Amino acid sequence: QDQGKRLANPFRQPATFSDSKFYLHFPTMASDSDIQSPAFVVIQTITLGALNIGVSGTLIGFNKYLMHPGRFSHAAALSSIHMIVITTMSLLLYTAAPKLYPSMPKARENWQTLLKFIAPLGVLFSIALVCSNLAYRYSSVAFLQFLKQGNVAIVFFMSCIVGLQVFSFRKVAILGVVVAGCSLCTKGEIHFVLFGLVLQLVSQFMECTKNLIGEIVLGGSMGLKLDVLTFVFFQAPMCLIPLLVSVALNWTPEIVTDFVAIWPLLLANALVAFVLNVVIALTLKRLSALAFVIIGLLKDGIIVASSAVVFGDPISLQQRLGFGVTVMGMSLWSHMKIQEQQAAKKKAGEKTPLLPSHDKK
Repeated sequence: QDQGKRLANPFRQPATFSDSKFYLHFPTMASDSDIQSPAFVVIQTITLGALNIGVSGTLIGFNKYLMHPGRFSHAAALSSIHMIVITTMSLLLYTAAPKLYPSMPKARENWQTLLKFIAPLGVLFSIALVCSNLAYRYSSVAFLQFLKQGNVAIVFFMSCIVGLQVFSFRKVAILGVVVAGCSLCTKGEIHFVLFGLVLQLVSQFMECTKNLIGEIVLGGSMGLKLDVLTFVFFQAPMCLIPLLVSVALNWTPEIVTDFVAIWPLLLANALVAFVLNVVIALTLKRLSALAFVIIGLLKDGIIVASSAVVFGDPISLQQRLGFGVTVMGMSLWSHMKIQEQQAAKKKAGEKTPLLPSHDKK
């Protein structure tokens, strides 16, 4: 009853925001009426942050381990297994808890419009997954993680072309810091393999293009505005189709042999991929943009450091400096985006009348 000792969760925002890694507009499902204690807010933030970092790092390391020759070095088949399990688990989760999919009725009602976006998105995402998994065969986890920081620059310039972003020299200057850091990391790679770099760049380009389409679907500019789990529900099967075609065209008997040999590991790997989707959805629902950005930056540092310990990936001094420059650029970019969103919310609030209007008859 003593509401003076309770406060609204400052890590939750009803407005949409852009994640510094994916750059999609994810509508949160939090309610402004929810009141939570400060202790609960802190525990919730730490728990979700740890889950996000742990599950994401586990999946990256797991994929790297499986793609090693002699285990299951079949990129398209591995991605197909992921999509089959994610599709199956999404169906089961929707059946058990349909309230987690608030935009599902709208999606089913507008399935034809949704299909126009999800179908090409599935093709792009399947290519991104295959190239990303193949890149683990040629390059270190740390090196690939360094390159992924450049996604912000790719998405920005692509968004400017299609009109989703407004060009400014301030943004270009900040992105220049990010690109400079990525360049230092690339040139500092000790065991550099050109094919691994090409695969990763193709993966990032496809993923960024997919994210732009996803921004349209999730952001509601086409009247859809899907929540994250509903988006995954439709994305997974559409991604599975081109992956199965790729597996069929590149079929070898070793796929079955390797699958039978380590199928429990492959099933566990796919379940981790599904759990990551759920954790991301929960994080986006419960935490603010600032908290999510901080988690993302912390996750990158932990993944790079752990790859050196777990896989023995050598990290040069130049790469460490480059990664520091990149993190600084990403922090500046995230700070700028959050300022823009706060300004937009303030401007929208100024237009809201203090008293309800009454139409004269």
